[in-house]
Amino acid sequence: MQPNLAQVLNTLAHEIRTPLAVSQGYLKLFLDGRLTNAEDTRRAMEQTRQALGTLATLCVDMGKVSSLSESAASGIPERVSTADFIAALRGQADIKRATWSGEGGAGMIATSNSSDLAQAVAVVSKTAFDEARDEAHAIRADVGADLVVVAGVDQALPALQAGPDAPAARAVDFGKGGKGLKLIWAAFVLDRHGVQTWTLENQKASVGFRIPLVQA
Repeated sequence: MQPNLAQVLNTLAHEIRTPLAVSQGYLKLFLDGRLTNAEDTRRAMEQTRQALGTLATLCVDMGKVSSLSESAASGIPERVSTADFIAALRGQADIKRATWSGEGGAGMIATSNSSDLAQAVAVVSKTAFDEARDEAHAIRADVGADLVVVAGVDQALPALQAGPDAPAARAVDFGKGGKGLKLIWAAFVLDRHGVQTWTLENQKASVGFRIPLVQA
């Protein structure tokens, strides 16, 4: 599931292309004297500022991806309870509008950074919600032998719960354009935690996560 170097570089090149072209285009208009009034100039400079901000964010995200692609940190990972992890996940801004359901239970997750893990699950879930557009967003979290979290539209959740080996299950595309490097970063975080992910062949507005549990 972890992206390879070619996928990372291809995604980075794709995401850089548009803001770079915007910046160059508006600066050329300015240097050629084709921005004929103060309002046109202000608008062009604002668009350029936003494009450069996107490039700056990509640089920061690339640093985060680079640090995750290195060898795992030494030492014993911390343990976080499933209840605390689900609470952290529910607090993520990307998925705050979703309705929640599920069956509780006791369990522990081994993690070197529970905040990163919660954010990674939220980032990938948000991508599914973006596919759903105006449909209601739902998340279900069930604790059993593992923690299974499924996210998407209501009608997709039962099929998602069949797991990554079900006939309708398909791999998640972590190289989607327009998402910056957030999905790539999330893929590295999930892979480091041994999390399985899947979506449905006929319902792209859906994603499932199987997070392994360990002994306390």
